[in-house]
Order: sequence, then structure tokens, then C-alpha cells
Amino acid sequence: MKYEVLKLKTGQELCGMVSYTEATVEITLPMICQLTRVTQTNTLATFIPYAPLSHDPILSIGLESIMHTSPMNEQFVPFYDEASSRWLRMVEDGNIPLTNKLPSPREFLRGRIEEMIDGVPDAELDDWELEEHMMADDERILEDFMSIAPIDGKKIIH
Repeated sequence: MKYEVLKLKTGQELCGMVSYTEATVEITLPMICQLTRVTQTNTLATFIPYAPLSHDPILSIGLESIMHTSPMNEQFVPFYDEASSRWLRMVEDGNIPLTNKLPSPREFLRGRIEEMIDGVPDAELDDWELEEHMMADDERILEDFMSIAPIDGKKIIH
């Protein structure tokens, strides 16, 4: 098995550990990678399961459905390995954190902030008092945003 990126004829791009048969590509733990620029020098690589409803970790795709393949950039392999193994554990243990309720904007922003500071050593957080400042700024920004009334009572979507 080797790490590859596959582009399907549908335009979808996915990555994973692949092996080939005569008529198919077998992809173990297929993931979609989304890149988001965070700062001038940092890019966030987010790996999302390609077929999250499937219990089977291996996906077979017919060769006729594939536009092209290429080896995965080595820099992404550790991030893929971490995300795919975490996903496999959640599937096998039956503990995927699911909900059918949308969080309030405040809950959503708090969750995003917690995700961003997750993994930052506690000592660093204590030194910067980052969590408290971020929460205060978050609440102020959210209150400012919520206080903006639609122009002329109309909702503008764009």
C-alpha cells in the first residue's frame, strides 16, 4: 500500500492508502483534505472522511471512475495518519460525536475557539491568559454582530 491522491471524474479529490486490483483501486480510510490559510505563514490541513456513513474502512472505486492519481506529498502523511486513525477508532468504538441540533452562534464560536487552543500547552495558555481574552473578545464581537439590524427591515443575502 502507498499513500496517494486520487481525482475522480466527478471532480472530487480524495487521499488514502491505496492498492490496485485489475479493475479497481482499493482505498483504505479515504479522506478529503481541505486547506485553509490561517496566517501569512500557516495553512490548516483538515482531513474529513470521504464516506463517513460507511462502517467499512476500505472503499473500492472502479478504474474507469478515476481521472488521475499521484503520490501524496510526504508533508501531509502524518496529518492524514493522525486524522484517519482517530476516525477509525471512533467508527470502531461507536463513539462518533453526532448531533441533530445546530448550536447557537455563541456555542459555535466557543467550540471553534476550544478547537483552536486544543493542543496548546497549558503553560502557554497561562502565560498569555489567551483563553480568557479570546472568550471576552469573542463575546464582544458576537454581541456587536447580533446587534446589527437588517437595513430597512430586509434581509440581505450575499
